[in-house]
Amino acid sequence: MAEYETEEQQVEALKDWWKQNGMAVVGGAVLGISALVGWRGWNWYQEKQATEASDIFAVVQEAANKNDTTALQKQTNILRDNYASTPYAPLAILHQAKNQIEQGENAAAEESLRWVLKNSKQDTVQNVARLRLARLLLADNKVDEAQAMVNSGMTDAYASLTNEIRGDIFVAKGEIEQAKEAYDQAMQAASGAGVEYLQLKRNDLGS
Repeated sequence: MAEYETEEQQVEALKDWWKQNGMAVVGGAVLGISALVGWRGWNWYQEKQATEASDIFAVVQEAANKNDTTALQKQTNILRDNYASTPYAPLAILHQAKNQIEQGENAAAEESLRWVLKNSKQDTVQNVARLRLARLLLADNKVDEAQAMVNSGMTDAYASLTNEIRGDIFVAKGEIEQAKEAYDQAMQAASGAGVEYLQLKRNDLGS
C-alpha cells in the first residue's frame, strides 16, 4: 500500500480513488439494497397469498361439508385462477373433483384431477389425486389408462390402496391370477382397516 507524508496527500489520494471507484461502490450498494427489499417484498407477497388462500380454502371446506356445489366451485375457481402456486389450490380442487364425480361429471372430474397432478408440489396430494383418477378411469372403462396411472409415481405409504386398485384393474381385464396376487399384496400392506373388505374381493376370485 502506498505511504503518504501528509494528511493532505491521503485526502487527495482518497478523492482520486473515489473518482475512479465511487460509482461502482454506490451501484453495488444500490443493487444490494434493492435485492434485500425485493426479497423481503417477495416473502411478504407469498405470505399474503398464503393467508388469503387459506381463508378461501376454509370456505371451500365448509361448502364441501354442506354439499353446496355452487359455492364450492366458485371458491375453488378463485383459488385455481389466482392462487395456483399455493398448496391450497390443489386441495380445493380435490374437493371439487369429488363433488363432480358425485354429480356424474366424470369428464370434469378427470380434468380437475389431472390439474392437481400437474400443479401440486406435495407428494401426498399427488398420490391421492393419482389414486382417485385411476378409480375414475377404471369406472369409465379406460382400463389401460387406469393401470398406467397406478404403475407410476405411487409411494409405499399407499401400497395397500394401490394394489387394491391394481387388483380391480386385473379383474376388469380378466387376468384373475394377477388380481389374486394384487389383492394378497394389498392385504399384506394394510394396517388392519379394510382388510375384511379386501378379503371379500379376494375370496370372490376363488382359491
